[in-house]
Amino acid sequence: MSLLRILLIIIILRIVLSIPDTIIAQLSAELKIKSQIYIGFGKESLDFPSSDDNYPKLVIFKNISEEFKNYHDEPVLLIIRLEKDFDWNLATLDVLRSYLTDRQYNDILLIDEDKENTNSYLDICKAYWNAGFSHLLIYNSRNELWSIKPYPYLQIRPTNLREYIKNRNNRNLMGYPMRVLVTNDPPHCFVDEDELPNSPNRYKGSIATMLKIFADQLNATFQANPFPQFQRYSTGECLQMVRNDEVDACGSIFIRTYEYATSQPVRLNRVVIMAPFGNPIEKFYYFFRPFDMYVWIGTGIIVVYIAVMGSLLHRLHFKEWDVGQYLLLAVQTLLNRELSLPQSSRGSKLMLLLLLFGIGFILCNLYVALLSMMLTTKLYQRPIENLADLKAANVSILLQKHNIKPNSVYGSSEELRERFQLVEESLHLEKRNNLDPSYAYVDSEDRMDFYLYQQKFLRRRRMKKLPNPVGYTWAVQVIKQNWVLEKHYNDHVQRLFETGLQNKLVDDVHELAVKAGFLHFFPTQPQAIEPLRLEDIVMAAMVLGGGHALAGICFLVELFA
Repeated sequence: MSLLRILLIIIILRIVLSIPDTIIAQLSAELKIKSQIYIGFGKESLDFPSSDDNYPKLVIFKNISEEFKNYHDEPVLLIIRLEKDFDWNLATLDVLRSYLTDRQYNDILLIDEDKENTNSYLDICKAYWNAGFSHLLIYNSRNELWSIKPYPYLQIRPTNLREYIKNRNNRNLMGYPMRVLVTNDPPHCFVDEDELPNSPNRYKGSIATMLKIFADQLNATFQANPFPQFQRYSTGECLQMVRNDEVDACGSIFIRTYEYATSQPVRLNRVVIMAPFGNPIEKFYYFFRPFDMYVWIGTGIIVVYIAVMGSLLHRLHFKEWDVGQYLLLAVQTLLNRELSLPQSSRGSKLMLLLLLFGIGFILCNLYVALLSMMLTTKLYQRPIENLADLKAANVSILLQKHNIKPNSVYGSSEELRERFQLVEESLHLEKRNNLDPSYAYVDSEDRMDFYLYQQKFLRRRRMKKLPNPVGYTWAVQVIKQNWVLEKHYNDHVQRLFETGLQNKLVDDVHELAVKAGFLHFFPTQPQAIEPLRLEDIVMAAMVLGGGHALAGICFLVELFA
């Protein structure tokens, strides 16, 4: 063999052997990889592809489950050698599934060095795709590159680096189904029975609409999976269906925790109390309402007035002051005690009795006039503004089983918990949906605004939203663990929030719910003036007549005693 032939063979081998290094370097540069992980290669440096770049590298060659116990949530390139045994490849995939959490940031390069490998690349690609690794390249011994083409159905195809990088974030899903769990849980999701079963407008709500917009942008198919009997599902029921791979996302709002996969939180959800605006006062208490602070002040002024006028009369006739005695006499008069007048002429005594009778007549008429006005006018309690007012009014906060977990997450206060009253879901829905002012309710602000919309045309509202929230939570959606569309969906939610369209979807759902029959405006009270009825004045007339009769009897007794 000539020296020239040997040199050509060495050059060709060097070029062929350097192809994986070139692919790794180009991928790392184009995708801005932060670190490289080599799995399945030997200890020696010649056993695995090596490049001259300065990327941090992690080489794993044995006991993977122990040495790989850290999380790589930044852009990572994994270079993995394919084994002949398909089960060994699945074992490596199980390790990656356990320790790589945000898989939308990971790219995987599978290197097949076996020239006689008869394993199907499609099977291994399906396994990685189902595990959430959507960015996958295969390099074989024939210097061929293969990648996944998932839409509209999963297949593999030959490719090159330029085409792979170009199609890596393909936003055309070609009708790929996006499975969403739907039910009647307004305002986030509800079913319009007037629409056809296959109509895209059948499912409405702030979250359902947001998911439909996302599907339209990616040219995907919004596939609604109804919950049995369209009942409201719990977080556990939603998680079970997601883990069973029945749905990809749930069309409602949940509280963000680290116990399950959720969308990226962008909107802070306020938890508020919906309290009575001010319930009507029972007519039995009307007799006690006039004796408030202003009435007591007026009564005190009258006592002082009686004492001063009595002292002036005493000064006029006896040339001396006696304020204390007349002050006690005035108090005795109000307490219905016996009035012992001092020794005075009959004219002075008559003047004093006339004065007291006149004052009593005025007080009686003022009280009866005020009472009559209240009897013909509906009075209400003071509006509730905070938890202290809620406690003073002795109003309970109705809860159902779906509210127990959220209240434990955002940490309700002891003052709030002592007002809770757990009831059946059907009773809670009946009271809350009809805005029963006998109770208060606690839930997310968008849900409270949804039901308060029913009193839009009332002259006097039934319920009100307390200004101070009792808690804050992140509003998120439950999604499939390592959903291949997770990054796209998070970007979609972020854009809706930044442009204000998310708030518009929340506002628009009110009118959609009215059209679908989930909200009903309360009848508007008439503004016509109604004439007085006999029962409106009979009580005031009885009090007026009785008071005047007693005053006349007392006057005659004192006059002729």
